[in-house]
Amino acid sequence: MTLQPIKKVWLDERVEKTALTRRLLDRLPGVPVELVAGLDPVKREFRFSPDPVGESKQHLFITEQKSFIRPCPCTPGSVGCGYWTIDLDLNCPFDCSYCILQQYLNWQPLTVAVNREKLRAELESFFQRQPGGIIRLGTGELADSLALDGLTENSVFLVEAFRGQDRFWLELKSKSDCIRPLLEIRPSDNVVLSWSLNPEAIIGAEEKGTASLGERLQAAAKVVRHGYRVGFHFDPILHYPGWHTDYERLVAEIFKVIPAEAITWVSLGSLRFPPALLPVARRRFPGSRIYEQEFIRSAEGKYRYPRPVRLLLYRELGEMLADYRAEDKIYLCMESVEVWREFLEKIKRGRRNFASPFPWQG
Repeated sequence: MTLQPIKKVWLDERVEKTALTRRLLDRLPGVPVELVAGLDPVKREFRFSPDPVGESKQHLFITEQKSFIRPCPCTPGSVGCGYWTIDLDLNCPFDCSYCILQQYLNWQPLTVAVNREKLRAELESFFQRQPGGIIRLGTGELADSLALDGLTENSVFLVEAFRGQDRFWLELKSKSDCIRPLLEIRPSDNVVLSWSLNPEAIIGAEEKGTASLGERLQAAAKVVRHGYRVGFHFDPILHYPGWHTDYERLVAEIFKVIPAEAITWVSLGSLRFPPALLPVARRRFPGSRIYEQEFIRSAEGKYRYPRPVRLLLYRELGEMLADYRAEDKIYLCMESVEVWREFLEKIKRGRRNFASPFPWQG
């Protein structure tokens, strides 16, 4: 994992004197700090940069959030999994060619909210209001859950906030290998540490700054030994010449170090993106070829692989995982009822024990 250094800290004047703010600044000695009244002056700093998105990833904005918890913005028409997101951080220091945040966040710097007690109160209210059943919450929607954890140790705060709340599962999703803070505390049964995975060739070409495949899997193996649950996300799955061999090798690498019984869930989701991302991604990653495949404009407005291609990817990966007795962990991310039905009905060898629809509801 290779993070670019923080060039500058922008400090919201509302949180200048909080204890967490001072602790964060103490961990960034020598980095210049500027006091600001809000986000606008920060974004103006990037306006004339040849790469405002890349520049934003080297600036840290310390502020507070008005609210933190929201339903996951599931694609209209897709089978929802009931996920909730916790937006404690915004933006990601990694730079993946397919990342929607490079268009969606509009030059938002790396943003850390320090009003954790507001989040704690929001979580306590959330825990009391929700009906029965397992409910998942996670921080990996608008930021990598662990990339800045060496600085913030947000993971420690969150694990302790969820401890004892058995119906509410916290997921920390990452492409990082920053697990030290999590290994220094007692694990909790309702915390799942998960990693987004792709073949090593894709990681090297399309996921700039992230931990290598081997580093991610070694991190996963360490947290399993420490007592945590783990999950994996094949998302986005990419279709390209040689994809099958690469993903088959990737699946084999997982089960060399992670036993199937330690895995709580595995999601499958193919490459998809809004039209506005395409010019941004092509400008920033001119060497990438992932956008040179055939795509269709789906009903919700995003570009996707045609349905037969998506089903091919899901079925083949499903079979690869089934070979290691992990088929009951699988669910599809942001896919339609029709794709779910075809995926479940046409698995080879008559398998019918794929997650239907979500493994944690069993």
